[in-house]
Amino acid sequence: MKALVTGGTGFIGKYLVKELLSQGMNARLLVRSKSSNLKFDSSKNIELWPGDLTYPETLSGISEGMDYVFHLAAEGHVSALSSSAYQKFFKVNVEGTRNLILECGKHPSKIKKFIHFSSTAAMGLIKKKIVDESDIPQPVTPYQKSKLESERIAMELGKQLGIPVVILRPCMVYGVNGKGEFYRICQWMRKGIFPRVGFGKNLTPLVHVKDVVQAAIQASRKGRPGEIYLITSERSIGLDELRLLVMKAWEKKAPYPYVPVWFMYLLAYGFEMISKMTGNPPIFTRHNIASTVWDREFSIEKAKKDLGYSPRISFEEGISETVNWFKTLI
Repeated sequence: MKALVTGGTGFIGKYLVKELLSQGMNARLLVRSKSSNLKFDSSKNIELWPGDLTYPETLSGISEGMDYVFHLAAEGHVSALSSSAYQKFFKVNVEGTRNLILECGKHPSKIKKFIHFSSTAAMGLIKKKIVDESDIPQPVTPYQKSKLESERIAMELGKQLGIPVVILRPCMVYGVNGKGEFYRICQWMRKGIFPRVGFGKNLTPLVHVKDVVQAAIQASRKGRPGEIYLITSERSIGLDELRLLVMKAWEKKAPYPYVPVWFMYLLAYGFEMISKMTGNPPIFTRHNIASTVWDREFSIEKAKKDLGYSPRISFEEGISETVNWFKTLI
C-alpha cells in the first residue's frame, strides 16, 4: 500500500509518516527539495517528490499509484489580519488544495481515501456549550476563512472527480517537536506573562499529536466520504488546570496576574492597529481574547462512532512530556 503525504516534513506530518511506515506502507512525500531533512529512523520506504502545491506542473504524476492521500500542507498564522495574509493563505490552502485534487482526479479509481486536514479554526467562534459538525461555521480571520474554503474545494472537487474525501478538523495540536501556539503559551506561562483573563473557566481544546495521527489512520480506513470529523481530546482543559500542569512540568513558579477582559480587548485592539500599519501579525487579537474567554468545547461523538476514534494521551502525560522537551530548547 502506498500513501501520498503533503506536509510530511512538518510537526504532525512526521508523526503520521512514521506511523504509516510502521504499518508497512510506503510513503511519497511532497517536499520543497530532495535535500529536506526528514530525520526518520528509516527512510527506505520513503520517496521524496520535489514540488509545490501552488505550481500544478510540479505535481504532474504525483498521485499515480497511490492508495491514500493525506493532505496536511497548509499556510497560516492564526493572528494574521492583513489582506496580503489572506491572499497568501488562499494561494496555498485553497488553490493548493484545488491543484492537488485535480491531479488526483487523473487517477481517481486507485485512491481509496483522500484525508484533508483542516482545523476547528475553520468554524470560527460559535457561542454554544458543545460544538459539533452540524454547527454552521463562522470564520472571521484570514486563516479561518482560507481553511473553510479549502474544505469546500476538497468536498466539491472530490464529489465531481469521484475521489472519496474525508475532512478532519483537529483543534490546537501539541506534543514533542511541536513549536506552534502551545509552545508560545507555555513560554509565556514560564515567564509569568500569560495572565488570568476574566473569571470564567477559560476552557481550551487541546489534542495530542499522536491522537491526531490515530484519527487520520482510522479515517483512511473507516471515514465516510463527504463527511467532516472534529478531532479533539475527550474534554477541553480549563486555564487554571492547564497552567498547573505546565508549571509543574517547568518545575518553577511564576506570576499569574489577573487582568480584566476589557483591558485585554483594549490591548489587543492596539496590537491590531499596529499590525495594520506594519503589515506584521499582531501579538494577539481581540479574536484571540474571545477564544480565551469563551469556554470552547467540541463533541467527538461522530469520530468515535464512525472512526472508532478514542483519545489515548491524557493531559497530564502529554503536557508533562511536551514541556520537558521544551526545556531542551532553552
